[in-house]
Amino acid sequence: MAIKQINDKGRTVTLRSKLSGTYDPIAGTITSDTDTNRSLKAVFTEYKSMEIDGSIIVRGDKQVLIADVSEPPDANDILIDGTDEYSIINIGAIQPGDLPILYKLQVRR
Repeated sequence: MAIKQINDKGRTVTLRSKLSGTYDPIAGTITSDTDTNRSLKAVFTEYKSMEIDGSIIVRGDKQVLIADVSEPPDANDILIDGTDEYSIINIGAIQPGDLPILYKLQVRR
């Protein structure tokens, strides 16, 4: 039910992953980093004031639910919503069985 709601009611955002360059021992060079983007549906919610502790969760942090679990998000990824870019602070998986069904992200501008 939650996955259907996220896909129906969520907005499209971009998850940007940075792939580090690789070392070529023959040439003695490192290839440049590359970014990969994937679009997914997300629902943004605010943290309740009682959840904001000033250190782990700070004012302005958002909670984001994503149901695209084809590839899990990484803490080094950037979540892009329109012109706003968010760093991923924390990742939680909702996993009632062997595989996660959605991810709960804590993000910060």
